[in-house]
Amino acid sequence: MIDFATYRMLAEKNGTPLYIFHEEEFLNNYDELVGCFRKAYPNYQISYSYKTNYTPYICRIIKNKGGYAEVVSDMEYTLAKRLGYTNDKIVYNGPAKGPMLEEHLLNGGINNIDNLSEALRICRLADENSGKIIKTGLRINVNLGRGSVSRFGLDPDSGDMERVLSELKKRENIRINGVHCHLSHARDLEAWSMRTELMLKSADRFVGGIPEYISLGSGMFGRMDDALAAQFGCNVPCYEDYAGVTMDKIAAHYLGGSEKPIVFSEPGATLISKYISFLTKVKDIKTVAGRTVAVTDGSFYNLGEISLKKQLPLTVIRNGDDNYHGEYDIVGYTCLEYDTMYRAYNGTLNGGDLLIFGNVGGYSIVSKPQFIRPNCPMVVIDKNGIIKEIMRGETFEDIFSKFVF
Repeated sequence: MIDFATYRMLAEKNGTPLYIFHEEEFLNNYDELVGCFRKAYPNYQISYSYKTNYTPYICRIIKNKGGYAEVVSDMEYTLAKRLGYTNDKIVYNGPAKGPMLEEHLLNGGINNIDNLSEALRICRLADENSGKIIKTGLRINVNLGRGSVSRFGLDPDSGDMERVLSELKKRENIRINGVHCHLSHARDLEAWSMRTELMLKSADRFVGGIPEYISLGSGMFGRMDDALAAQFGCNVPCYEDYAGVTMDKIAAHYLGGSEKPIVFSEPGATLISKYISFLTKVKDIKTVAGRTVAVTDGSFYNLGEISLKKQLPLTVIRNGDDNYHGEYDIVGYTCLEYDTMYRAYNGTLNGGDLLIFGNVGGYSIVSKPQFIRPNCPMVVIDKNGIIKEIMRGETFEDIFSKFVF
């Protein structure tokens, strides 16, 4: 934790708004997650979701820790390669893979087929490279029977799956080496237990023998402040709880065998959300028709999609004694009526106050559009307490240079 004086120093030196990455706490979270899962199943592996936050500094930390890269586009794949990843440590997922998929497969990369068109594309690659073994996994559409069906992956009992398997098996140089799933809005322990059982059945059914890997996707709760956890209306499991309902089942399934698959999970927000803060400043306070709003130099875009659903952890660093007491909607700089960063804040605010929003690491930096203002910089407080810039602020030139004048 850093003190108010440090936040004031950061605001004075770097200006606001500003992202702050807390490296030491992030490393502790990473080690705790891996430790809990490997205690139950030593062949567990993190495959970090680049789409959640592809800040290169953070991705390099994960690489240095031995984590894999989970990418869903050629852009993210290019970053992983630039960071020095070999293809066998890159997992390519997603429904619309780019032109680099073939290169990835020919170099031994991990891939999970999402649809029939992708399967036929891989078959063409195999036909053109008949002397080379092409390995690929299958993305399984896992239905937990809760009334919400994902659009991703192959329905295991569909005609598409039947056609995919038929086409792959026609090629002697194609090997199905793993299975993968990804579920949204299914963070509870029962959902993780069910997906594990379904993926074990899928591995037995579609791979045969011992698969090289089973990927359980993402969607675990990560560490968060108590006030945020309470807003989910359920008991938030810890990493040990998740490991107990997943890794124990997999260990038992492959008990006694000398070969055991790698088991991936693909955390993004689980790993990073709590460990980036957003520092912004109150620019003005006004009351309109009985509604008091505090206008900041940040925006809900800077906070990520979670801010539309939950009240993020908020700390106020007071600027002076000129107090405004009451209830406020804290709003952003955009011209959008719904740009509300915190609803019905009850307390004291003043122009010039600094606001620190927590839990903004996931789907914020990567989702911020070039709308009205460029994105702001990010600094890290590294594990040695040293502060340095890891993302410069965008400039007007960055934005306008791509247009034809």
